[in-house]
Amino acid sequence: MAGLPCNDRALLAQGTSGSSVVINLEDVVSLWLNELEDEGSDPRAHASPIRPSSGVSVKLEPTAAAIPPTSTFSLMSQASSSCGTRILHPPAQYDAFLPPPSAGPSAVPQVTAALVAYLPAEPERSRYLKAFRETMLLHPCFNVPNFEQRIAAIFTWAEGGGTSQRTAPMSKVELARDIFLSSAKPNASSAKKDQARGAGPPPGAGGGGGGTDRNAPKPTLSFFAAASAAFALGAMVARDEEPDQAGLSPPSAAPPPPPPSDRVGTSATLFALSEQALQLSEKTAAYDPDSIISMILQVLFMLHEGQMSVAQNVFPLVGKLVNVARMMGLAIDPDEFPGTYSLFEAETRRRLWWDVFYYDLFVADCMGQPPLIADNTHTTRLPADVDEEKFTPSSTSLPTPDSAESDTSSAYFGLKCR
Repeated sequence: MAGLPCNDRALLAQGTSGSSVVINLEDVVSLWLNELEDEGSDPRAHASPIRPSSGVSVKLEPTAAAIPPTSTFSLMSQASSSCGTRILHPPAQYDAFLPPPSAGPSAVPQVTAALVAYLPAEPERSRYLKAFRETMLLHPCFNVPNFEQRIAAIFTWAEGGGTSQRTAPMSKVELARDIFLSSAKPNASSAKKDQARGAGPPPGAGGGGGGTDRNAPKPTLSFFAAASAAFALGAMVARDEEPDQAGLSPPSAAPPPPPPSDRVGTSATLFALSEQALQLSEKTAAYDPDSIISMILQVLFMLHEGQMSVAQNVFPLVGKLVNVARMMGLAIDPDEFPGTYSLFEAETRRRLWWDVFYYDLFVADCMGQPPLIADNTHTTRLPADVDEEKFTPSSTSLPTPDSAESDTSSAYFGLKCR
């Protein structure tokens, strides 16, 4: 109160920012009285006396205004439509990751049929995969045809109830017979190896539960995270291409209403689902190549958001990507471990490592920082140029593409890594 007149008829009001102002108390009283008269209420019923002798009453606090409730859906729409903000809460309930109660109380989170239901349905599924396939032509990394076969296998598995035909675990005798005598069965060895590596059903296999191998492994959370990120990338690219397609239609034709899954935030929801599944996978299982694919697709999604600058969470994610790849041994060429990896697995590991190397160099250069991977810290050779359509987990030799300019060739990936 230094420098201010000491008047007991003045009120010192101080704001949250620290600023203060001296207001005549009589002015304050008149303002509150006028407000109460407008509301048609008795001032004495809502007032407290300042001085008993003055007989003047001042209302200390205004009546709390009633705020109308806001639905959760409107909050999600506002969050997703403002500056491309992604939905902050997990899109899937935790119960969707839990198996049936018959699995026991110690069951860990895993892929369930209820969880697969969060992925796009037809016809959006095919449209998103088509956009994803076209996008990966400019960002080649893993084998996309095999990746799409595994996605189809997830939906086939979910349509069959999300359970295998086998109701009891294999005994030691059955397990030994399956391992050592499977080569005696026609076409059994290659099929089991393909399914053990997550290749999914062979082309032309039936989609019902009766055609599912009783020993086929369940899809992992890491691959589900990769599939969700792939759908998120495809949904974003397909959404951005819609104005161009609409411009090709006749001006008089009214544009068809968008399907419910094309509303703003679909790609963001799928991206959040990928993050959620990958986090649970990291807590319940070891890292695998699908974990690296998930993080690569998440980086690619954030780089395609259309922002003028790199998002702040891209750089930390690339650092995590580099450390996980090193921890998995991707920096060492698979040929240094004879008999450990198949031909398809070895080429997959080489591709993943060089894609990690590429994003480490690219994002670090955008951020003005040195890359984490030095040239003399890895021995992984460049991946070979193969025909993507013919190269499968059961391949025993590298199929050479007919032309380096065809879409099935991986020559562009080798040029990108150089």
